[in-house]
Amino acid sequence: MADIRPLRPGDPERLGGYRLTGLLGEGGQGAVYLAEDEPGHRVAVKLLHARFSTDPKARSRFAAEVAVAQRVEAFCTARILDSDVEGDRPYIVSEYIDGPSLAAALAEGGPRRGPDLDRLAIGTMTALAAIHQAGVVHRDFKPANVLLAADGPRVIDFGIARALDATGTLSSTAVGTPAYMAPEQISGAPVGPAADVFAWGATMAFAATGRPAFGQDSIPAVMHRILNMAPDLGMMPEPLRGVVADCLSKDPALRPASQRVLATLLTLAGSPPKPGDAGDEAMLSQGAETAAADSARLRDAGPPPSSPPQPLAPRPLSSYPQLEQHPQSPLAQTPPPPSSPFAQTPPPQSPYAQTPPGPQPPSPPWAGPAGSAGQPTWPSGGGQGAPSGTDRTGPPGARRRRRIGVLAGAGGGAAVALAVAATLVVVLSDGDGGPGPSPSPTGRVGGTLRITAASLGSTSGEIDPSHAYTGTERFLAKLLFTGLAEVEPDGTVRNRLATEIKSDGTCSNWTIGIKEGTVFSDGSPVDAAAFQRGWTRAARTSAGGGPVLMSDIAGYAEASTGQAGALSGVSASGSVIDVRLTSPNCDFPKRLGDPAFAPLPQSAGAWDNASYNENPVGNGPFKLQSSDKGKSYTLVRNDRWAFGRTKLDAVQVSALDDTAQGRVSFASGSTDFAPLTGGTGTASASPPPGGTVVTRTLPYTRMLVPVTARGPMKSREARLAVSYALDRNAIAGLYGTGAAPAHGIVPASLPGFGKAGACPSCDATDPAKAKQFAAQAGLGSGTRITLYLQQTSTGTAAAQVIQARLRAVLGWSVELKETPLSDWSKFRQAVTADDASGLALFAWGPDYPSPYTSLWSLLGGTLVGRSDGYNLAGWKNSSFDGLISSAVRTPSDDQRTKLYQQAEKIALDDLALIPLVYTGAGALASNRFVNLRLDYDGDPTVATAALK
Repeated sequence: MADIRPLRPGDPERLGGYRLTGLLGEGGQGAVYLAEDEPGHRVAVKLLHARFSTDPKARSRFAAEVAVAQRVEAFCTARILDSDVEGDRPYIVSEYIDGPSLAAALAEGGPRRGPDLDRLAIGTMTALAAIHQAGVVHRDFKPANVLLAADGPRVIDFGIARALDATGTLSSTAVGTPAYMAPEQISGAPVGPAADVFAWGATMAFAATGRPAFGQDSIPAVMHRILNMAPDLGMMPEPLRGVVADCLSKDPALRPASQRVLATLLTLAGSPPKPGDAGDEAMLSQGAETAAADSARLRDAGPPPSSPPQPLAPRPLSSYPQLEQHPQSPLAQTPPPPSSPFAQTPPPQSPYAQTPPGPQPPSPPWAGPAGSAGQPTWPSGGGQGAPSGTDRTGPPGARRRRRIGVLAGAGGGAAVALAVAATLVVVLSDGDGGPGPSPSPTGRVGGTLRITAASLGSTSGEIDPSHAYTGTERFLAKLLFTGLAEVEPDGTVRNRLATEIKSDGTCSNWTIGIKEGTVFSDGSPVDAAAFQRGWTRAARTSAGGGPVLMSDIAGYAEASTGQAGALSGVSASGSVIDVRLTSPNCDFPKRLGDPAFAPLPQSAGAWDNASYNENPVGNGPFKLQSSDKGKSYTLVRNDRWAFGRTKLDAVQVSALDDTAQGRVSFASGSTDFAPLTGGTGTASASPPPGGTVVTRTLPYTRMLVPVTARGPMKSREARLAVSYALDRNAIAGLYGTGAAPAHGIVPASLPGFGKAGACPSCDATDPAKAKQFAAQAGLGSGTRITLYLQQTSTGTAAAQVIQARLRAVLGWSVELKETPLSDWSKFRQAVTADDASGLALFAWGPDYPSPYTSLWSLLGGTLVGRSDGYNLAGWKNSSFDGLISSAVRTPSDDQRTKLYQQAEKIALDDLALIPLVYTGAGALASNRFVNLRLDYDGDPTVATAALK
């Protein structure tokens, strides 16, 4: 029963045709009374404070807003029946719901559990779907505005916040209750239905745990957590936990629409809507009926039998894409997330994978009052929430130490793979799902493309090619410089300024012809000497790609330390460069697309010339017009580019510490391209109006490294048991947009790799086979396994999923041993210690588009035991070593690829490494532009973009 108090002195006895009989409550907007209409039906009357009625124009707008709210269908709501804004005492009449508020029920009885929680979730989301379908945004959804009736929950006060805002008495950025406000409400960005979805997620978290998802101390502290920190979901059970985590994405564009959430909840409750029902009356009626049923429960579900595996899973603890930065960055010290229930329950397939999107309901009219012209329509918010961001569990600082060494005993050069600092600008894929050659620039001439990207990894602000190893600085360098070659989106390499790249047959000596007559934007020549200058400068710069990509060029050691003024292995004459390597490497041309091999004008000066490094002069499609060091850059068309003139006049790049803010800007129309770090999981996520979601699988593989020298993982059967037990769809879901279950060690971004079939145990989970191989290995229930990992939000969540899965399928007890992300050496020492055994969670990517630096660096026989090596598994195989040695010396690309495939197959047959996930991500791209494709690194192909 609701708490009905007697009328107080001064309370009215009648309002219009309604007789007031008691006081239900009072708040900042006014008092709510129990009343009876003329026939004697009980209703609730909200009497608004007098300050809301002083402006005649405001009264008119108020009436318009209330009229819109009256259109909401009566599905799990308390309908608005009447209103009067003409009198001195404005009021609103709604249905009376005989039941306590959720806030009061939680205060008295504690958190909801089981069917009570599930019915609450379904009923309240049914109400929001009905509200949104009518063109209304609640804007103040919270436990106090949910009433618990005998036939299910009801949502009240929808549209009231918007109506009050129309009077001018409230700021649009202040509408709502702080603990349940979405980030865009706090930041002042446009507010649409996605804000209600966020508030619903926060309310469900409170209902399940008994405490607010973002704390309950000071308002500034709560708002800070909403903007910057992961929600506290406590022990909220799956699958509701995954749904709520998606809804609590910081980015409104990444939250699923209310209709999509309702369809998912109904599916999980065993009552999936029929195709085409999404958002219509049938589904709303179904939601109301399910919410009233005592037996309604949300249960884990697998994908439809006919559906291919979906790379989605419930979100990790944080739905906010936190970037694990280079350890020198202050952002590297991200606090670990709270304890995850994944350690207790094997996660199901993502609930969103179960429900086909179906036709979305038409966008409801934005029934804006007079004066609201220009108010944007709602971001659709379809798709999945953003999981925690793309962390890199590889050695973040290792790029300063790695060298391309000699394959001892085999004769080939060995490059070590990319250690990714997570300041990377987000990496994507073409929206059509298929890479291809860069399109010719069509569209209109003119216009400025506005891009948001992650802040520079360099605190000094260098964006010249010598320093541009990763992230936004690399993206800018590619716009400002054009080199000898370019990596296509599909991983193939094509010549740009190189007219030919040929070896003498040994792959140790190379001759490169250069396109003649091209110049830098300042008019100075781009000749062989300019390339020699650039390469020597990159060799000298320890923070760039030179130490990774050039150390097998003769004379590198002397040039890198300043003992020599040039690389002795590089000679330049006119338009010809001759290169001498210290050991054969037929993959050498594939490196030349990296900015480290770009040419530089004489004005570049020494490697530490800060003036040039921060404001470089290049020869690319654009030139730098102005910059605010480390914050923003304006690039304009370079009319002296060797390959013509771009269609775009200019590019504006804003570097943000919080890339989620860029996505909020995209929703408001102030940005044309915004990264979805961690992203939505699929390319089908609905973007805001006027935008497209683009995704790409990255050239990085996440894997489990088994310690093969000792302990339980010494047995191949044990490794097979692990591989068959894992649910790679669930793990891939943790890593966000574009991520996909891995079928091999070499990333799928490289031609000829990543297809199913090479690793049968990777292609589909099979608990029966897992148990069979575990028995053959003598590892029964109760076996203890150690899982080593570096501390990152996503890595921890993935480790907990693996932990839970091995316990559920095999009965094993898995102990997690974490080391700081910033201390790679500590992680390596833990995994390779004499008493180490078990598994290690690890990530890897090739230094350039070749399988060589994935396979040899991780599994090369001569690298076992080396203090700077990455063969953490301790695995050796002479046949594997021989194939790699032959491949690196084989001039034919096709034959070389076949040899690499054979080597990978040997490693996969023995499960020397257990592939998990190909990492991916995504971005929002404005539909105002065409040919805004995505390159191998995932950066937008700005040179081909144009206004539609």
